[in-house]
Amino acid sequence: MKKKLDFQKKILIVSIIISISIISIGIFTKNSGVIGNGIIISVFIIFVPLVLFRYERFRTLKEYEEKFPAFLRDIVESLHSGMPLHQAIVICSRLDYGRLSKEVKKMSNQISWGMPVVKVIDQFTERVKESKRLYMALKVLRESYLTGGDIESTLESVVENLSVLDDAQKERSSLLNQYVVLMYAITFIFLGILVAINRLMIPIEAEALGFSNPCASNPNFLCLIYDFPSVYIFTFKDPTSVASYYTSIFFYMSIIVALACGLVAGQISENSLTAGIKHSVIMTFGVIGVMLILKAAGILGI
Repeated sequence: MKKKLDFQKKILIVSIIISISIISIGIFTKNSGVIGNGIIISVFIIFVPLVLFRYERFRTLKEYEEKFPAFLRDIVESLHSGMPLHQAIVICSRLDYGRLSKEVKKMSNQISWGMPVVKVIDQFTERVKESKRLYMALKVLRESYLTGGDIESTLESVVENLSVLDDAQKERSSLLNQYVVLMYAITFIFLGILVAINRLMIPIEAEALGFSNPCASNPNFLCLIYDFPSVYIFTFKDPTSVASYYTSIFFYMSIIVALACGLVAGQISENSLTAGIKHSVIMTFGVIGVMLILKAAGILGI
């Protein structure tokens, strides 16, 4: 875990250095466009690794939770055969529990070095404290070992409760999957409405009411942000046109809806905003892909 954290810190430090370099180049050129684009790129360079590391940690804990009942069952079987707890952990370290095997082997190594079982459990608890399910199960294991009671029966109850929670979570996910689908539908229906407005209503209003691109007559830093999608994603030849301006605005609106619906989908399906990052990324790239296809087909906007 320490090596993993060190690796994450190195990546973040490199990301920060690259971001500072990009912004510094923009400041050195004294070009507001280069500065604005540099800030946007720097935000992505720093934000993307943080999101990836956070999601990877979430996936690891989820697999720990899935494999932990099997680990406890094997511990109980070893205890029934007359082994003490520390020896049962060592025996179980030879079995395969997916990503959890790394932690079990680490516990086994600590025990072989003479570390007390209670301290080994405490350190494992500290490493997985983000998971309430694992945290409570390990606390029960620790207390049952210290009190010297019927640890086998206690662990069997813990395993049963964890299995019930896992089944309940799976049933909940299956029941709420329809709402996850609804979040995806909302995102792309919203995109369809914006495309229809941009295609049908904006040309009429631009001709009747004289709509124009405000950035054409009053360029500023916000205009650089508005122009970014139209220039670098949709490659409009004239970034000062009405089509470029409204396409960029509708693009940002669609991305915001995709990100929000993705977070809601993750909260609904897995009760975690971190899981929503996966849905947000899928929806965001889906929105960008659809808009690029519509642009290539000539039906994105005016």
